[in-house]
Order: sequence, then C-alpha cells, then structure tokens
Amino acid sequence: MRLKPRWPGLAGFSMVTVLAVGCGGGPTPDPNLGGGDDPYAQGGTEPGGEGGTEQAPPPKPQVKKEAAEYFAQGMKRFEAKDHDGAIDLLKEAVDADDKFGPAYLNIGLAYEAKGNLDEARTWFKRASEKGKKFGAGHANLGRLYLAEGRPADAMAAFQRAIQVNPFDGTAHLHLALQAKERRDFPQAVKHVRTALKEDSQNVAAYQVLARVYYDLGRFELAKLVCEAGIHIDANAAPVHNVLGLVYLKLDDVTQAARAFEAARKADPDYVPALMNLGAITFNYRDYESSYQAFDRVTTLEPKNVEALVSKAVAARGLDRLDEAEKLYKAALALDPKHIGAHFNLGVLYQEYTSKLPEAIQTYQQVLRYAQDAELRKDVTTRIQATQIQIQALKEAEEMMKQQQPQAGEGGAG
Repeated sequence: MRLKPRWPGLAGFSMVTVLAVGCGGGPTPDPNLGGGDDPYAQGGTEPGGEGGTEQAPPPKPQVKKEAAEYFAQGMKRFEAKDHDGAIDLLKEAVDADDKFGPAYLNIGLAYEAKGNLDEARTWFKRASEKGKKFGAGHANLGRLYLAEGRPADAMAAFQRAIQVNPFDGTAHLHLALQAKERRDFPQAVKHVRTALKEDSQNVAAYQVLARVYYDLGRFELAKLVCEAGIHIDANAAPVHNVLGLVYLKLDDVTQAARAFEAARKADPDYVPALMNLGAITFNYRDYESSYQAFDRVTTLEPKNVEALVSKAVAARGLDRLDEAEKLYKAALALDPKHIGAHFNLGVLYQEYTSKLPEAIQTYQQVLRYAQDAELRKDVTTRIQATQIQIQALKEAEEMMKQQQPQAGEGGAG
C-alpha cells in the first residue's frame, strides 16, 4: 500500500472566536517566522495594496459586562459539547449587547455542531451584519459553501470577510490554500502572515504555512514551522500530521510514524492522521495496527471509500480473506468505478482465494475505468496469467479423469 498524503481540510475547522472584554490591539506575530532571506516571507502590505505602511488589526470593541459574562458561560457549555445550553446562554449575550459579533458567530457554530446548517447560516449572516468590523460570519459561511461543493461562492464569502475585516484569519487561511493550489506561493504566505497579525497564536496558520513550504520543497523550513505550531499547542493534531508528511519527505520514516501517532493521541478521531498512520504501519507490515487505524476511520466515516479499501487490504494481510472481500464489495457499492477496489479484489481472487474466473471479471473492470498505462499493462498481464492458470487446471483435471479406472475394469479373471 503506497501512502497517499492525507491533508487536513481547513473547511472543516470550527474557529470559535473568544473576545476579551475591553480594548487593545491584536497580538504581534513572531517576527522570525519565515523571515531572513526567504523571498516568500517578506512583510506584506495592507491586503489588496501595492505598498506603503502595514496596517495593524483594529482595536477589539468594547463589550457590555453582562453580555461578556453570558458569553463566557456559553463558551464553557460549548467546550463541554452542551450545544443547546451554549445556544441559550449566547442568545442571552446578544440580547444584552446586540452588536456582539462573536456571540452571533458561536451560536452559528453551535447550530452547525448540532447539524442544523440552515440555522448556522442564519446566525453567521447576523454575525457580520451586527458585529462592527467583524467578518468572521462571512468567513464561516465560506466554510459551509466549501463543504457543500460551492467553491466560487466560498471564495466570494472569504473576500467579503476581508473587506469587512482585513485581518480575518479564517478567510485569509482559506485564501492562502487557494493561492497555494494555483502555486502563487508569495501570495499564500502573505495571506498567512496577515492571519497571524490578527492572532499570532493561530496554530492553523502555522499548519497552512508549513503546507506552503512543503509544496515548495522546502522541507526543513516546513519542519521548523510545524515545530513552532506544536510549541504553541502540543495537541494540534493537524500540525503533527503535516509534520509526519514532512518527515516522510526527509526520508525519516521513524519520526514520521511518531508524528502521526502524536496526532492520533492529540485527537483519536482525526481522520487524516489515522489514514496516514494506517498506511505507514501497513508498509511496516504491522497489519494489526494498520487495520485498527482504518477501522476507526470507517467507524467515523462509514462511506469513506478509501478507508474501506485500505481496511480491506489490511484485513487481507491478517488473512481475514472473507472480511476483505466484503469490504471491497462495500466500497464498490459506494463507488462502482473505484479502480483500487476492483484491482485489489482481483488480486484477492487471483492470489489468495483462487476464484480465477471472478478475478478475470474483476480485472476487466479495472481496464474499463483505468487510464494509467502502467496499471493497464500490469492488469493485462494478470488476466493472461490467470487464463493460463485456468487452462492448466482444466488440463490437469482432464488428466486426472483419464487416469481413474473406468467402471467395470479390473477385478477377478
């Protein structure tokens, strides 16, 4: 099983904003982060500008004392996953101060956690309508649009967020990822640095910056950025996960495995790390650990086809052949064109269970969908070998029949 890097998606992050009572400027980012002679980490200007003096984040607005008290209580309920209780208290906060943007935002996040996306959208919209210079409502709407497969709407929402607040971290990090995908690395770094001006302790920003350097092939620098993020939050599972991928690029498989394991310890349900850990332990031939990692993913995400196929491969390594077959078929029920599931099911039939006609039929499905020339060549060779094997078995069976004594032959003379 070849490891395919599993990246965390920022669109899935619930970025809960906790606003302190009173005024004061935003924290200062680490001046050494990506500095020095790095051409991708020079100081940026005001977003959208071409030069001049950098802006500082706006002062945090005053919040009425009663609203702040309700907010603090509501956030404790939120952290305890009592979302209904959090919603009730946060609504008290907005009743006490109707311009309290973060309270509106976190009501939306609580509804999102409950699976009520319609209410979440309503409160995200109110967050930016009510909160002065508060773009996080637009940014979180963008997250939902991404999850719904509406990237154009998402990017428009992120742009609206930074129009309202030029330092909105959520929006800038998603825009950084978009810039990274089109390989505009200087712009990606600029977005990250702007996010850090809003909050120098924003660990997600370190994660995104490390991914930028990873794509640039600057793995040692990516490693340093990951370590800086982990220094801020030792339980940042996404950053541990990125660090594991960086170690793989540095050919340090042992440290990579440790990083993926650290991600799992920080968050036992963090799917990207579980997938990476499952793949790397499989390559170690530790099939039981691999199976357990993929099994956890399929428990969390029953329709995760990649996890089902990977779990099946691990089950095959454990000689659980019936289970492997069922898992491949479950994956194909979800995605009938999944090349990996067809191929591995064919291997199971050909090399493990001797269901040779079924192996040929399954390999033919690979040829039906696969475009990769090397894979098609491998599968064609396997089909030919299986056909020869079937023919050889038929000939052996005929020979056995011929060697058996006919009825009535032999006996006393």
